Amino acid sequence: MTEVLTQDEIDQLLTAIRPGDDVPAYTIKEFEDMLVKRNREPEKLYGFYSKDIIVCRYFDNGNNESILNDIKLKNEEEGLGNFKIPDTDIMLLNYSFCHNCKTIFSFKEVTEYYMNPKPDPNFKNRAMQYREDTRVCCKNCNTYFLPSLVIADGTPINEVQFLCRAQTINAVEKYFLQKNNFVLTKKKENIIYKGKFKAIKNDVYLKDLHNKPTLITNMVQYTPFKYISNMIDGTNVRKGDLLFDYWDQV
Repeated sequence: MTEVLTQDEIDQLLTAIRPGDDVPAYTIKEFEDMLVKRNREPEKLYGFYSKDIIVCRYFDNGNNESILNDIKLKNEEEGLGNFKIPDTDIMLLNYSFCHNCKTIFSFKEVTEYYMNPKPDPNFKNRAMQYREDTRVCCKNCNTYFLPSLVIADGTPINEVQFLCRAQTINAVEKYFLQKNNFVLTKKKENIIYKGKFKAIKNDVYLKDLHNKPTLITNMVQYTPFKYISNMIDGTNVRKGDLLFDYWDQV
């Protein structure tokens, strides 16, 4: 009786046969070091925002620990956010609150706002605003702010700008377009259809974003647990993983 190999076993055999393949990949240790490193050149803020907008920065706020704990508890109650990266002790926590009235925003509230942002005439259509408007408008006092994503290893150790899914895709595509490289939705072969639904193949190697930890961290937080290790070791492209494993209605 012939033994049938699993897909993982086939992948391992192919990797052994082609040891010379130059696939950009992280080890878990390299990946953790990249996330926690704070002495790198800071990234510019992504998306649309005004010069005087307040950014939620954990390491610049005196009441930071209390605010983050309240957000974490609210996330737990709603069953969203507080994302743990597999094979590490690192957790990603949204740090989102209004500096004017002190209202805290859970992960669910922030992402729901991005799905229906306050209309702004600076954008010619809603689709553009979804992709570019990284601000959140407080539901109580109409003050705008930019949320952050805290990287914690037991205690907070770093932070990056929080982006929603559409903003993450947009920023990643723009980064690669600067290098004349078409990825994700900019490459039509990546868009696949199944009945009334479509999905996007994830053809991005995380290590090609090594100097953009904001983009790496946001891509990871929206990726299902079982696919993150593929992104870290660079096998997501060969395995044909879908971006965020998400199917959208056409």
